[in-house]
Amino acid sequence: MTSHSDSGPKKGHEALEGLVDSVIFAAEDTGFAVVALSTGDGPVTAAGDLQPIHEGAHLRLHGKWQNHPRFGKQFRAEWSEHSSPTTKAGLERYLGSGAFFGIGPEMARRLVAHFGERTLEALEKGVAELRKVNGVGPKRAEALAENFQEGRDQHRVLAELRGLGLSGSQAKKAYDQWSAGAVERIRKDPWGLIGIIERVGFQTAESMATQIGLPKDCPERARGVILHFLREAAREGHVCLPQDQIWNQLESLGLATETVAGAVAELKSQGRLVLDDGPSPPPDSGNEKWWYLSGLWQDEVGLAENLHRLQGSGRALLATTAQVESALHRAAYPPDPSQLRAVKMALQEPVSVLTGGPGTGKTTTLRLLLEILDVAGCSTVRLASPTGRAAKRLQEATGRDASTLHRLLGFDPHEGGFRHDEDEPIEAEFVVVDEVSMMDINLAHSLVRALPTNCRLLLVGDADQLPSVGPGSVLRDLVASNAIPATRLELVHRQAAGSGITTAAHDILEGNAPETMTGTGGDFFTTYREDPEEAAAMVERVVCERIPEKYGLDPRRDILVLSPMYKGPLGVDALNERLGARLNPTQGDEDSIAANGLRVGDKVMVVRNDYDREVFNGDTGRVVQTRDGGVVVEMEGKLLEYEVEDLPNLIRSWCVTVHRSQGSEAPAVVVVLGNSHWIMLRRNLLYTGITRGKKLVTVIASRQALRRAIGNDDENSRFCLLQNRL
Repeated sequence: MTSHSDSGPKKGHEALEGLVDSVIFAAEDTGFAVVALSTGDGPVTAAGDLQPIHEGAHLRLHGKWQNHPRFGKQFRAEWSEHSSPTTKAGLERYLGSGAFFGIGPEMARRLVAHFGERTLEALEKGVAELRKVNGVGPKRAEALAENFQEGRDQHRVLAELRGLGLSGSQAKKAYDQWSAGAVERIRKDPWGLIGIIERVGFQTAESMATQIGLPKDCPERARGVILHFLREAAREGHVCLPQDQIWNQLESLGLATETVAGAVAELKSQGRLVLDDGPSPPPDSGNEKWWYLSGLWQDEVGLAENLHRLQGSGRALLATTAQVESALHRAAYPPDPSQLRAVKMALQEPVSVLTGGPGTGKTTTLRLLLEILDVAGCSTVRLASPTGRAAKRLQEATGRDASTLHRLLGFDPHEGGFRHDEDEPIEAEFVVVDEVSMMDINLAHSLVRALPTNCRLLLVGDADQLPSVGPGSVLRDLVASNAIPATRLELVHRQAAGSGITTAAHDILEGNAPETMTGTGGDFFTTYREDPEEAAAMVERVVCERIPEKYGLDPRRDILVLSPMYKGPLGVDALNERLGARLNPTQGDEDSIAANGLRVGDKVMVVRNDYDREVFNGDTGRVVQTRDGGVVVEMEGKLLEYEVEDLPNLIRSWCVTVHRSQGSEAPAVVVVLGNSHWIMLRRNLLYTGITRGKKLVTVIASRQALRRAIGNDDENSRFCLLQNRL
């Protein structure tokens, strides 16, 4: 039998053949394995996508030799063929390795002793042949034959699945889901794997379909293409797409109208697709139909309905005039008229929004509101933010407990859902959510559906920042709808007015180029470099020399470097290499390197919420040890172990994207803008980047790139009908 982790061996690759002595490491989720192999030239180590793999298996590998920093010389396989062993010793190990349920080492020895090199043939023949082995009765013979056949069938199916282009782990997941029917299912509809089998995307499915010989104009492809377009749109922030746009794309792929119509009807009947006329014609649009993935349609409609439900609970004031006056008298900073208006709005309205830029006093206003709620006897006030770092900042700013929204809603990582919903609402009289610009439509819907009808909700955030990474632009739509009472704070207060950072942020919002300015509340500098290499060298000098020397800040801990994109000479990847080499130079200790290249001393960021370790997307730490290809990371004084299979949850973070920095703050921020970032350069991106800095912000940019960012006020509008539904 044969299995492929690619389409076949490539030119220039070497071949290696041998028996698996032992499995050194195997990652179930990725299919990656490291094995000790016996070859004609002696024992070697081989690694690659080899699973499912067992001791005694015979492998023919295609790839190349390489030197691993920890394990030394090993053969890295890019393509593999699995076959059954033919020698007695190999057969014993193969059958007794655990690959076949019910056949252990002792039974394997007895079978091989009796049948010799014909053992596999005897097992295939079944009960009558196996009864010839001394001590094997009818029931045992039947069980042995059945278990062997089941194991052989699984191996054959997995081999065929890998022959279609799936990795070992993907083939195993497909087999676990559909058993022997996996091959037939995939041959009929490879697009059906998208979203079900991890890391199978549209191009993989298209490639498999071509290999299988499926026609371009078939119902299965039409269904796959429709779902692919909507999923891709969701990744770009859209909740839905206009019908005309989808039809044009479908026609360009050679799908006939009747084929698409049938696919649409099937997806609707399966509950996977919704076509909606919308509550009213969206602004500047003549489209009649909007296409949604059903889950996103439920989120959008459910969010609007639940906001209306909360608004219907009445508008009685939560505090008396005397209670408000008492809190105002004790306030460290007297509120300006807009701040006072925001406080009274939050005390009266069931749902309200507080927005404003840096220095306008959102935190001061929130502290005043919380004091009034205390005096008024509002006992269950809950504070939350979309991320762990934002929740920590909220807690520090208010002096009160704050949590992530996931924790507030009782997220169950094993079930993948929230405990609190309309049937089991949160116990709270008043909920405050900060950094709402980061909240996508799914999280917003999950929140409001879990609030009891008599609970007040205040949403706080900066509507001028980048929208959420996930679908929707919830905060912006709430403010623009005029259906939810909102107060925008615009007066920059005296304690922030001397800040160069605050001044630069407001200049950018007004479309003006920010100028170098120092002040008591924060310094802002602009440095121009037209050549990308000169700009990268300047980033290195500013981060590693100038800021530490002038401000006494630790470049490994206190400086956040931001770039709009990953690729290019001024992208995140290149700057991470450059800064990492300077701030964490190689010590020549190869044992300090993890499987994904992380080294002891590297600054890392978590890129996925991890409730088992209690760390969240955006949390940062430092690698303090490597262990068996994994790492130990120090975060907030805690030591956290990451095995090899967990490493995709960590990235090096000497430099990160502006989107990754949302909700973060750092004493010093360096924002890098180059002409190669052109497609990403927008006003809200630059504004979001510089407002991450507390004491110091330096922008290193080409003049053209900076002008482009400031002048491009296109908010990268997202297709979503929330504003209309409200």
